[in-house]
Amino acid sequence: MRDIDIINKAVEDAQSVLRDFIRPGPRDPQDTLVSMLEILDHRDVVAAQERLRKGYGHLRLVK
Repeated sequence: MRDIDIINKAVEDAQSVLRDFIRPGPRDPQDTLVSMLEILDHRDVVAAQERLRKGYGHLRLVK
């Protein structure tokens, strides 16, 4: 899976957690935070984000 795909999946998963949190009814902010951390602080997500930040995930024109 490409780095951008890893990041996009993590964002989609995090958005799902937030959608569940804002729905009416009982909710646990601590559980929501733990879920968000499990998604966004996962080693694959962190590594992909770091590679993209450093520019490894971008296409470059080679002369």
